[in-house]
Amino acid sequence: MTRIRLLVCGAALAVALMPLAALAADETTDHLQAELANGDAQFVLAQQDAQALQAQADRAAANDRMIAVLRSEAMRQKELNLVANGRAMEEIANALANAARADGDLNARNELAIAQIKAASLIAIADANLANGIMLAQTKGRTDEEANSRAQSNFLHQLANFISGQQAELNMANSKEIGQNMADAIHTPAIAQEQNSEAMGADELLAADVDLAAGEIAAASDVSSEGGTAAAAELAHAASSRHNSHVRAGVP
Repeated sequence: MTRIRLLVCGAALAVALMPLAALAADETTDHLQAELANGDAQFVLAQQDAQALQAQADRAAANDRMIAVLRSEAMRQKELNLVANGRAMEEIANALANAARADGDLNARNELAIAQIKAASLIAIADANLANGIMLAQTKGRTDEEANSRAQSNFLHQLANFISGQQAELNMANSKEIGQNMADAIHTPAIAQEQNSEAMGADELLAADVDLAAGEIAAASDVSSEGGTAAAAELAHAASSRHNSHVRAGVP
């Protein structure tokens, strides 16, 4: 009875091991071929993914460069606008300053003309009084009138000379100084503003160059990280798997 049981168990074990033998045979033939084909397919997919990653990196790099160029151009245009506005304001202020100087010169000439008119009026009065005093002295013996009129004439001539000379020069200089002060008050801030605009423009130009350089760095980083590192890692992993499947299949 025991022998019969052993025979039955042996037969059952033989039947149970038959699929394992078939599976072992499959491991050496069809399964390895399937694994080989899968490795090759995975490698092809990895190559496609690497190309896609490279294309994506190239697009990102192009976008970074374009953004940098646009920002750089905007800053350069701002620099041009700042400089142009500063120069335009300086030119306007210079014209106004010249007008203020011209107005000062005109006022100076007016001061001279007024002084000359006053002096001429005083001289005319002095000459008329002197002529009247001489006539009184000659016709009525009023020598005191002549002496008095001569004294008044001398004083009025001196006063006329002072008015048309020293005082006129002082008034003219004052008018010109007022005009120059007005011109300086108008023009000097505009010059400072122009210089400030040029300095700000230089800063914008430097910022434009920095943005452009930053765009190139970002583009290089995109190409290196996405198109280079990630793609290379995926391709290397697929190549390693493909190599292993070839080795297991005995295919060079």
